Amino acid sequence: MGTAYDIIVNALSSSRRISISIHGMAPSTENDINTLLTNNPRVETKQIQLSQVSAEIMTCKPTNPNPFSKSKTSKKQPLLFIHGSFHSSWCWAEHFMPYFASLGFPCYALSLRGTGGTFAGEGVRKVRIEDHVHDLTDCIQYIQEYESDSINSTDLNSVKPVLIAHSFGGITIMKYLEKYLLPRLDSNTSSSVNLPISGVVSICSLPPSGNGKMTMRFLKRSLKDSWKVTAGLAMKICLTDGQLCRELFFDEDSAKVDGITNDDLTRIQERFEMDTIATIDLVDLAKQLPSIHTDKDGKAKFLEDNSTSSTSLPSLVLGAKDDFIVDREGVLELAKYYGVEAVMVSSPHDAMLGFRWRNAADKVKAFLDAEIRNHYNLTEL
Repeated sequence: MGTAYDIIVNALSSSRRISISIHGMAPSTENDINTLLTNNPRVETKQIQLSQVSAEIMTCKPTNPNPFSKSKTSKKQPLLFIHGSFHSSWCWAEHFMPYFASLGFPCYALSLRGTGGTFAGEGVRKVRIEDHVHDLTDCIQYIQEYESDSINSTDLNSVKPVLIAHSFGGITIMKYLEKYLLPRLDSNTSSSVNLPISGVVSICSLPPSGNGKMTMRFLKRSLKDSWKVTAGLAMKICLTDGQLCRELFFDEDSAKVDGITNDDLTRIQERFEMDTIATIDLVDLAKQLPSIHTDKDGKAKFLEDNSTSSTSLPSLVLGAKDDFIVDREGVLELAKYYGVEAVMVSSPHDAMLGFRWRNAADKVKAFLDAEIRNHYNLTEL
């Protein structure tokens, strides 16, 4: 029989709703335990009307910036999570959204057009990357307006979300940045000064060249592994083959606490099927890749601060050592694009799910606490 705290931790874990409050900062009194239960952030799902579609978003708001902190008044920039292929907003609700909401960050996750929650249109089976960029743009504006109202501010620039993308969601953010920053290339000021976001995090995200170069590398390394990626993703066999699905996205011990059990895997495969109603138009995307807006070293020209020759937009590129889909070379290519050093963690491709989710989450937290705060000279993010 464990302590009261152990029982609470086990109860929260078994419900798949884990708050950062139960990691590394154990409550010391019965009142603190009650606070933990009261302040466990709740994920909510709703539909919002964007300019072209009705989109599903998930939200997770801080009940308190930190239930065990003496400071109760900090206001942190919101986080907007962008999923990759086969996923939608649900993939962030398991761990990341409650984790960061309990640290004081208002959290939003958008289901991109074509997924189960954001209908692309009757008979639509392919969605252009421009459509995803359009929906992302609308969602950022929605968050700015909503959060500005919550702090009684009429200045939308006082709210600048941090974008956090996984896998193919990273391409959406890259194309968003190209659309909004390219016109400022000739500016004498920092190219990101008027951008309505405050930073970018890419987790196991595709590089600027897309899948092409990685596919060739897979073919050279292992025909078997190359077939697994092609069959599992392009042919969607991962929707019905549980072992292949596990190998591609999770590749971990299902018996571990917070591991992906067989029941979890079945549930995830059902979501994958719902979220592949309309998939990204790869033929259309191939015309826009690799990105032509880079210098000879592969760095995005428009992300450079003209006054200092440094990167003007705080960025974190996070790769996973056990990623079956995005290889290390792809991670390094993306890091060059953003002008930063890549950070590698011990995780599978779906670094936000499974028992190793904290490995990626802690690196994101460190980035939010240090890089963004220092870049914008904030006393507290």
